Amino acid sequence: MSLKISGLDNLSKKLNKIKTSVEKVQGSHLLPINELFNDKFMCKYSKFKSFGEFADKSSFDFSDIESINDAELDAFIRKNTSFSSWEEMKSTAAKDWTLKQLEF
Repeated sequence: MSLKISGLDNLSKKLNKIKTSVEKVQGSHLLPINELFNDKFMCKYSKFKSFGEFADKSSFDFSDIESINDAELDAFIRKNTSFSSWEEMKSTAAKDWTLKQLEF
């Protein structure tokens, strides 16, 4: 008795596509802030429609992120997003971006 298994070609193609996507996102990436915190992300997790609106309402200078007081930024984020800190917000955005690149 033998069984014929079909569909493995499709599975193989899908696995190769995933492999290619994983290779694409490995390592470090320098992303524009509006790509990392895209409009969909900002609408989902904050009171704002875009990162530009978030930045404007915050009064922080995101072009010089190192000059921003961490405690003040975290307080603004706690008040206006579903995150407790800038680090948590960045981490979630990076995960969302990665999943999008992997097409999940």
